[in-house]
Amino acid sequence: MRLKRLLSTVLASAALATVGVLSTASTAGADNGDGLSACNSGEICFYRYSGAVLWQKHFWYTGDHGSYNWWAGQATNVRMQDDAVEVNNRDTQCQVRVGNLSPSTGLWTWRYFPNDHVRRDLGAIRNANDRHERCA
Repeated sequence: MRLKRLLSTVLASAALATVGVLSTASTAGADNGDGLSACNSGEICFYRYSGAVLWQKHFWYTGDHGSYNWWAGQATNVRMQDDAVEVNNRDTQCQVRVGNLSPSTGLWTWRYFPNDHVRRDLGAIRNANDRHERCA
């Protein structure tokens, strides 16, 4: 009986540890859209170019760009913050706004993009993207 109780305790502890690791991993993995290279329905997609290579990052939700890296056929270690030139809002419900925080004034500059599935230049905040917010 004692061995059975010990085994149950060990199994329960292992299960809780696994859940804790999975929770942390999903938070750390953060928002990667559907993980496919095409910008699909529901996603908010950012782009930049390096030579002839298209770099991209897809999201489902609002996000701060400082903790994300570009994808260019494979994962990169190149940060996406202050490095995007275009956005395609394929959100199914609402507009998206992309913002740049001025370090000198602490004020935000925002550009709004409708959910019309058109790839657009970031304009005044080109290569100055700190975050985006959906349904803003």
